[in-house]
Amino acid sequence: MAVPTPRNPKAPPVSLIVLLQARNEERYLPGWLENIGGAVDGIVALDDGSTDRTAEILSAHPRLLSLLRNPPGRDWDQPRNQLRLIEEGRRLGATWFLALDADERVERSFSAKVRELIASADPEGIEAYLIQVRELWGDRHHYRCDGIWARKAQYRLFRNVPGQSRFDAKAHHRTWMPLEIKDRIATVGRRTDLNIYHLKTITPAGRAARAARHEALDPDHRFQSTGYSYMIDDQGLQLRRIPPERGFLPLDDPGVARLGLVGRVRSWASLRRASLDRNPTPHPRGR
Repeated sequence: MAVPTPRNPKAPPVSLIVLLQARNEERYLPGWLENIGGAVDGIVALDDGSTDRTAEILSAHPRLLSLLRNPPGRDWDQPRNQLRLIEEGRRLGATWFLALDADERVERSFSAKVRELIASADPEGIEAYLIQVRELWGDRHHYRCDGIWARKAQYRLFRNVPGQSRFDAKAHHRTWMPLEIKDRIATVGRRTDLNIYHLKTITPAGRAARAARHEALDPDHRFQSTGYSYMIDDQGLQLRRIPPERGFLPLDDPGVARLGLVGRVRSWASLRRASLDRNPTPHPRGR
């Protein structure tokens, strides 16, 4: 398998590159960079027409390998953005990709565990790893675990095979990995117990904004027949506490909402209504 030459031929080959598409994410990026910067060999990002300090914050980080840009005012084009990021990562010599949004954080042990997973991939013929996506609720210490929330998991870590050229054409809820991998996922995919934590679901306002954005992108529910109202429905709410060793850094993450009084009261009410599991055992699940 041929691997493209890295941008700097004197530098060691890049192994794991994280891919980021972002628009106006200056609030979340400082914490994102501190959280993931030490766990990967490089960052390839696309600034999708931001009008805030997104590009400036990314450009200042030492792990940034490449920053692609779209002009302001364009519609969000997820398929094109993701393909550009993968092509740039291939140009820079990635052997593995990790797809991560600006409002997401990996758990503390991610850096060590991801290296173990990559090391074991060749002998076992693995090309993609399934990671749990935990939707935080109320604060940084709890995630929602009832119903659909318990089943959220995605193939975010996948091997770079330059000859693979078919990608998901869906405009929304598409998979990052090439279809050559997805078509064989039963044999080349593996589940992990790794967690990605989603920050924008912490507050009621964040959840409402998220649901509204998905409705705007998919008003006819072509890409998710169940729609998006579940994102703001707390009926049957159950929360699970994150063990300290499975939490995420930084502890002073500016992306974690600093709730006002009304927000705190609503979050406390949600926590009281929920069934809390203080000693959870993680269970990898499918999508």
